[in-house]
Amino acid sequence: MATTDNIFSFVAAEAITEFAAVSVNADGKIIITDASTDDSCVGIAQRACSAGDSVEVVIDGVTRAIAGDAIAPETTSLLMAEPNGKLIPLVLGSGNFAIARILPNINHHSPADGDQIKVVFTGPNYTGA
Repeated sequence: MATTDNIFSFVAAEAITEFAAVSVNADGKIIITDASTDDSCVGIAQRACSAGDSVEVVIDGVTRAIAGDAIAPETTSLLMAEPNGKLIPLVLGSGNFAIARILPNINHHSPADGDQIKVVFTGPNYTGA
């Protein structure tokens, strides 16, 4: 469960979807993370909001997120962002950043695209060129 020490409020530069990975833009506002190579990803938005709204973001620790593809936690634990702020299994190389680790559970062991998942958000971790 997230605590107040790991949740910060940011102003949204665009509409943000609930549990999307978000990055900081040049104006210091958040936008939906749209690439696995984005090293400005700061966290996971905790609710949907419109441009100009303030939204809470988990910047470190356990949170919900949205899967962007089928994830097999028994073989892939590290996740990267994809367009629309969803999380998918990490593909090593090509400048991709791991930003989270999936927390599988017995009731939801094979998440698919669009499913809510529990993750540990760690921030961008470079995995090589």
